[in-house]
Amino acid sequence: MRTHSGPRTRETSPRRGAPGRPAGPQPAKRQAILEAAVAVFLREGYARASVDVIADEARVSKQTVYNHFGDKQSLFIAAVEGERRRVAEGFAPGAAAGPDDGTERDARAELTAFGHRVLQVLLDERASALRRLVIAEVARHPWLRPACAEGEPRQLVSALAETLRHRDARGELSVPDPETGARQFVALLVQQGLHQSMYGTRPLTGGEAADICEQAAELFVRAYRR
Repeated sequence: MRTHSGPRTRETSPRRGAPGRPAGPQPAKRQAILEAAVAVFLREGYARASVDVIADEARVSKQTVYNHFGDKQSLFIAAVEGERRRVAEGFAPGAAAGPDDGTERDARAELTAFGHRVLQVLLDERASALRRLVIAEVARHPWLRPACAEGEPRQLVSALAETLRHRDARGELSVPDPETGARQFVALLVQQGLHQSMYGTRPLTGGEAADICEQAAELFVRAYRR
């Protein structure tokens, strides 16, 4: 049973007959619901998580949750998509490109550095826990399959593809399809990262992360060397 150290303020549910949708955009309230939903889903799992508990943790009414998301299934999908956006924020277009002052790192060094960012972002504790939850639930809830099939964040692939185009244009590498090359490099990192971190249940040591990134960069450069 949940206990509280003191009274908590929650908004009053709409009166019977009142419109069922919010009067206008409420981004702060929506974000609070999503944060609460991630916490509750990770703690309870999808089946046991209740909209009542999510509303309580977000300090809103149950009706407000339904107004914003419709039902628990839609809320779960929104929580997964929100976590993907949070992860993707670490990878803006051009983020992987080196400086243009004549001191640019070689391809191997730049890919190694980018690999560290990939592992740090994709294997963070919350993202890994939510990924495991989606995988565990998809057999019982087939509507989760699109969430499993999304793959790596688009921003991550775009940032790395831009770097590969740059290296190709300089003649350092030969990458005819930078988007595919970017996905291949990320796949090398993530597969090894997930395996060695036991699917994110333990953090990688600095040495483990360095080995993964250096080996992936070396293999990639050998495969695409002009």
